[in-house]
Amino acid sequence: MYPFLFLWRGETVYKVFLVDDEIAIREGIRDNVRWENTNFIFSGEAPDGEIALPLIQEMKPDILITDIKMPFMDGLQLSRIIRKSMPWIKIIILSGHDEFSFAREAMRIGVTEYLLKPVSSSDLIESLNKVALQIENEKKERENAEKIKKQLEQNAPLFRDKFLNELSLGMISPIDVIDSCARFQINIISKFYLVEIIEAEITRKNPEDGEYSEFLKCEDLIDNVVKENSEVIKFGRNLGETVLIIKGDNAATLEETAYSLAQSIKYEVERNTSCLLSISIGSVRERIQGITQSYKEADTVKHYRYIYGKNKILGINDIKPNLGGKKEFIKIDKNDVHDFMKCGLKSDVERFVGQYISNLNEVEMKSLIYIYYVFMDIVLNASRFVSELGGEIEQLVPEVVQLESIVTGIDSLERFKELTENILNKVFEFRDSRVEDKYGSTISKAKEYINSNFSDPNISLNSVASYVNVSPSHFSTVFSQETGENFIEYLTKVRVKRAMELLKTTTQKSAEIAYNVGYNDPHYFSYIFKKAMGMTPKEFRNET
Repeated sequence: MYPFLFLWRGETVYKVFLVDDEIAIREGIRDNVRWENTNFIFSGEAPDGEIALPLIQEMKPDILITDIKMPFMDGLQLSRIIRKSMPWIKIIILSGHDEFSFAREAMRIGVTEYLLKPVSSSDLIESLNKVALQIENEKKERENAEKIKKQLEQNAPLFRDKFLNELSLGMISPIDVIDSCARFQINIISKFYLVEIIEAEITRKNPEDGEYSEFLKCEDLIDNVVKENSEVIKFGRNLGETVLIIKGDNAATLEETAYSLAQSIKYEVERNTSCLLSISIGSVRERIQGITQSYKEADTVKHYRYIYGKNKILGINDIKPNLGGKKEFIKIDKNDVHDFMKCGLKSDVERFVGQYISNLNEVEMKSLIYIYYVFMDIVLNASRFVSELGGEIEQLVPEVVQLESIVTGIDSLERFKELTENILNKVFEFRDSRVEDKYGSTISKAKEYINSNFSDPNISLNSVASYVNVSPSHFSTVFSQETGENFIEYLTKVRVKRAMELLKTTTQKSAEIAYNVGYNDPHYFSYIFKKAMGMTPKEFRNET
């Protein structure tokens, strides 16, 4: 806010300073304008720019009115100086010279108003009011900008965490990553990257300071451990969940650093809070894109704590079981399960699960750890598929909330088969209900469009299908199935109903009503109406 704006009778009052070498002009403006009836105060005057300048610097007016042609320092020269030294002052130029060159130069300098002499009191007050409005608008813009600035400063940590989450998920291009990191003052450049995900679980049912405070204490302790390490970028994903992006110039050393850091964090947090930590570690990766790869690996490791145990430090290499003497990932075609959930039938669930089991390695399926892995994979696929449809697997299969006990309770291939079939059946029920809802939404949207546009003679099945974004043939089939009538029958019913209303409530002729409900041919309208109602429009109107 400007210090020279002040209030008078509860209103903002603006100080006006006048510069003109003609004393008659100065006296006329000073004495003939009824300043007391306005929001302006005549605060001073001068005969030329040279005398005016120190007075303006002292009085700090809101608005300067200046003549162009004056001795010693003219109005344009004065305006240039004012624009540089006191840019908040609004300038109104007075000129007796109706020449475009003066107006053009005044506009270039940035004056607010340009008036030709002689100027009346009403014209001057009108210009002053315009300038005052501009001052007020700029004041509001500054206040809004300040509010936005403060909000941005307050929310900067949230924006930073949101950006780092999107970076980890691979949602931002490398070039944009570098630009955004510069804005958030994050040094992202490194040869190698590794991601850790830290999850805190409160062990006491009722912590003394409350769960939220306990999580905050946990986060503060993590901060204390990592703050001295410039190679660690920390951000939060959820309450009780922290992600670390660890940088390094040497791959082998970086992995050692990650495990050492995890151990330090786990020790500090568990020693000083009621939290237990589960820490998942991805592999070392190159390039900025490698952050996403390492993050996904760490996220995958998270889900295997139900098999390998919670509250541990686990890396991606720790969940590669030693099968047949080889250290390798278990090979499963995950697309089989996902594709079946997308395109399969509920009636085929039992057959699919039997075939799925038969395709797996017989030797490996004798190992419970392998069965646990396969079941976990099916649960994760089901969870992702349901999430894509807008649902939550926990609502469909509440048992997965206690996933650890379910997994460890699988003691045979038969139990695995039973649980898998149960999950897939629930997923298919949800998927099929979503399809029904989708069609219901499509039909509702189509009906709304028809009810709003039936008077358009060009409305057609194609135009409505295009509006709801499905093919005409598919729309025709779905509309008939869902409503029990085809598109033309429904459109005709809407038009006839509206025609009945107009026949009973207006004096419009039958031909006019035909046009109003979407028929260009009145004779065809009469034919359609009689077919629907068993009488002509005229007979319907005269019926009592």
